Amino acid sequence: VNTLWRSTMETVFDNPNVLDVSDIENLLASFTDANKKLEVIQKGLNDYLETKRLAFPRFFFLSNEELLMILSQTKDPTAVQPHMGKCFEGINRVRFSDSNEIIEAMLSVEGEVVELDEPVNVVEGEKKGNVEVWLREVQNSMIDSLTKVTAKALTGYATTERTKWVLEWPGQVVICIDNVYWTQEVATAIDSGKLEDYVGVSVNQLAGLVELVRG
Repeated sequence: VNTLWRSTMETVFDNPNVLDVSDIENLLASFTDANKKLEVIQKGLNDYLETKRLAFPRFFFLSNEELLMILSQTKDPTAVQPHMGKCFEGINRVRFSDSNEIIEAMLSVEGEVVELDEPVNVVEGEKKGNVEVWLREVQNSMIDSLTKVTAKALTGYATTERTKWVLEWPGQVVICIDNVYWTQEVATAIDSGKLEDYVGVSVNQLAGLVELVRG
């Protein structure tokens, strides 16, 4: 197909007369056949990309062009960086080791960093050259790491001053744990008939956050 296109364009370039071009032998038949071949190629490409998306479903968030860009650079694991935000909401990029072989942490747009409890070696065993395999492992490590961080933040809430506590943990974790304690405390206030008193507690907590934001 490529050879046909190039040779035809060279002929047209040498003689750009439309009548002469229309007289090229079997031009219509050749291009019709080329279109059929392109359809077969496109179907094969779509089937290939489908297998990659089924292996790592977050690839469905990427266009064919974006996914091809990643798959065409499997020797360069950092090629996924521009697309991390589409694959994982809230994550801007991951941090690689100096050798670009181990993923050590995930970073948000705001610059928050969560270290992976289990760093991922992207060139180890079957992961080498198979981006969908090591991204799946990265995903599992992310979930495991955030689960552990959230558990530590849950424990820390009860022993740390709230305005200090909110600065020690990632924003998503802070929102999660804060909602857990708020729900628990509201339920307790309702059961004990002290909901009005808890309003004052909530106002004080909000005032503390406002003061923190204002610096």
